[in-house]
Amino acid sequence: MRATVRVRVLAVDGPQVWVAVSGRLSTTTAPALAQALLLREAEGFTAFFVDVSTLTDDRELTADEIREVFPCDRRLAFHLIGSADDLRLQPGRDPRFVFHPGPASAWSVWVHGSSTKGGKAGCPSSTRTRSRRSSLGSIT
Repeated sequence: MRATVRVRVLAVDGPQVWVAVSGRLSTTTAPALAQALLLREAEGFTAFFVDVSTLTDDRELTADEIREVFPCDRRLAFHLIGSADDLRLQPGRDPRFVFHPGPASAWSVWVHGSSTKGGKAGCPSSTRTRSRRSSLGSIT
């Protein structure tokens, strides 16, 4: 059976985008997820709320390879919703990531405006202009 990943944009608010990711994360689907996140970054989003609670990890990728799925830019912040173990990422290891055990804590940050300060050393800084945003997207 071929692995698929689905990325759905659920909400947008200024520089914030809330996406739900479902399916199986594997060597064949990681590039599609990376591309979907890059598209959202190109649209001008800097705060990503990424619900990974229904994403299945096939364990084909190392933790470093999983981190590489997320765009590397100092101004980006990724609020991962679901267990940190779901993606085998360690809290505190990469300052781009903020972990939320469930949607309630992430929603509280969303409502009050998230920090868009990333800051992983070695990530090139780039300036993007905001383009027209799509309200719904799906990658399979």
